[in-house]
Formats: sequence, C-alpha cells, structure tokens
Amino acid sequence: MRSTVLLLGLVATASLSGCVSVDDIYLADGSLGHKVTCNGRELSIDTCFEKAAEICGAHGFETVTREGLSTGRSIEKGSTDPNSGAFSTRNILIRCNDQRPMPRY
Repeated sequence: MRSTVLLLGLVATASLSGCVSVDDIYLADGSLGHKVTCNGRELSIDTCFEKAAEICGAHGFETVTREGLSTGRSIEKGSTDPNSGAFSTRNILIRCNDQRPMPRY
C-alpha cells in the first residue's frame, strides 16, 4: 500500500513538472533533424537548448525553427477542468552540424 502511494506521488510530481521529448524527422533538404519539445510550467526554452546540446554533442547544432505557446490563463482554486491553467508549449527544430547536407554543384 505504501509503495502504491509513493508511486502515485512520483507520477503526479512528474506530470506537473513537464517533460522533454525528442522526435527525429527529415527536413526539407533531406537532412536529419530533431524536434525537441519542452512542455510544462516548470520548464523553459533553455531546457530545450540543453537537450539539443546533449543530442548533438561537440559538433553543435543549428536552430531551424523555434516556437512556443502560453495560454495565459490561471488555475481556478478547486478546478477539476483539465483545460484550465497556464499550459506552455515550447518546441525547437534543430539540425546537428554534422548532419548538414553536402552542397550540390
């Protein structure tokens, strides 16, 4: 029973803090890119850039696009509405410098 309560507490904490996810995609020029998503109130765009640096390592990366959205709404006390609150989304699309396409002459 105690382990169940502990597990539920950890899951609740993780869901409140947000998460970072990475999806590999191919860019219009055929090179490999990475969409880094850093959603949640506790994260910042810096979290996305830190993850990008971790993905690309010493080669570095180029930011292809950057976008974000904040609802600006506040959470009402006692609300059970899953759509209430200031949810934030942040995405960057990057290409590692070692993944740049070869120029065509």
